[in-house]
Amino acid sequence: MKHIAYALILLLTLTSCGEDRSGEYYALIEDNLWIEQVMKEHYLWYDNIPEIKKDDYFATPENFLQKMLYSGAQDGKGDKYSRIEMKNDAARSLYLQRSSTYGFDFELMSDPTGTTSHTFARILFVLPDSPASEAKLERGNWISAIGKETVTTSNYGYLMSGGETTFARESLVFDAEGNASWLAVDTVKVGPSRPVELDPFYVNTIYTVEGKKIAYMVYNDFTTGPNDQATDTEYREEMRRIFADFKSQSPDAFILDLRYNPGGFLSCANDLASYLAPSSALGKVFCTTLYNDITTPQKEEILLNPQLAAENLNLSKLYVLTSRFTASASEAVINCLRPYMGEENVVVIGETTYGKNVAMEPYEDERFNFILWPVVAYVLNSAGEADYVNGITPTFALSERNLISPLYPLGDPNEYLLRNTIAYITTGTMPDLKQPESPASMKGRVLYNSMSERGMRGIRLR
Repeated sequence: MKHIAYALILLLTLTSCGEDRSGEYYALIEDNLWIEQVMKEHYLWYDNIPEIKKDDYFATPENFLQKMLYSGAQDGKGDKYSRIEMKNDAARSLYLQRSSTYGFDFELMSDPTGTTSHTFARILFVLPDSPASEAKLERGNWISAIGKETVTTSNYGYLMSGGETTFARESLVFDAEGNASWLAVDTVKVGPSRPVELDPFYVNTIYTVEGKKIAYMVYNDFTTGPNDQATDTEYREEMRRIFADFKSQSPDAFILDLRYNPGGFLSCANDLASYLAPSSALGKVFCTTLYNDITTPQKEEILLNPQLAAENLNLSKLYVLTSRFTASASEAVINCLRPYMGEENVVVIGETTYGKNVAMEPYEDERFNFILWPVVAYVLNSAGEADYVNGITPTFALSERNLISPLYPLGDPNEYLLRNTIAYITTGTMPDLKQPESPASMKGRVLYNSMSERGMRGIRLR
């Protein structure tokens, strides 16, 4: 409490010049005094908060919080997760589906052919019922211009939101020797950006290949419903219906695609794991949240839900598709299923994940127009492990970002990661593992990925 006492001494000092102005100055710093109190009680690394200086109390809440974060957290990576959220933003969140958007994520790249100095945006996926889907934009499309301006590192923000506009599309064509060049395709008119709901269940289907039924699910957000509140149930009920349908078809294998899932509610992660885990694990520990040593209780256990037994698939093996944007609650599902399936039976295919093994909780005070989200706990599996601060390494490393060839729609059996995973399930080998498309053939560099605008969602405890 030394810092808070120091601030109170500062206020008392202001009364020593004949005129009591302590109330005036308290009004200027009361929000930061409240932040400090919450952080000193609940912050996971409360005992490593840096020394607060007198002038720090007059910073904005956002800047004051940054001064309190522990730079040595996460094996020296620092605390990148604790944040201030304005209350007028809380209802729509910071993420793609709840802000004004054209409705697609993309990767900004220098020319992958290496033949021009141009910049291109390659679409990664398009949300249904969005301005982008209405304009017939598709995953894998290359955008070269916005209105009359070519795409650059200065104007790519206009691909995210704005008024009615046009996007110019080009495609890559290959000659007999495999050399690529650009061909103008068309210019499409896109309506003005707007809030677009992201139903997290982007694809759920079953393929029959070589006599095997293979279930596939693209799950893009651990969210409870369109309003993303802890009390929402709409998406959790939808997940239950989806798994009831999966179970009715008795799949032989399950592929869970989390490559574009940055996290969310731990309650949703527990539901998902409860549908996938061996039935013998239901009622056992899914995860333990470990708080700082001045919190009571210091540990809380979350159990795999036996009430979901009717929809449980009783899997002994799971295939998970990942990218460097797979984070937080997505990583918790992988980590927390391993003790029950065995590490070798949670087969991770794709890229090393983000590396976020901590959880946050919201704190708010009616006096202030913001919500404080500090890191409050580690999320451990039933073996007491959460050793993926540098990401979960894939069992098989495959990356679509090295591809110069087309990106097929998610769910298309020809799509790169899905095709290789289905081949592995049915034949025991992956066609592109030993002879992947050479990174040398992708001469461009990734300059920006719009997934970074969504942030890696903290594991939300409530």
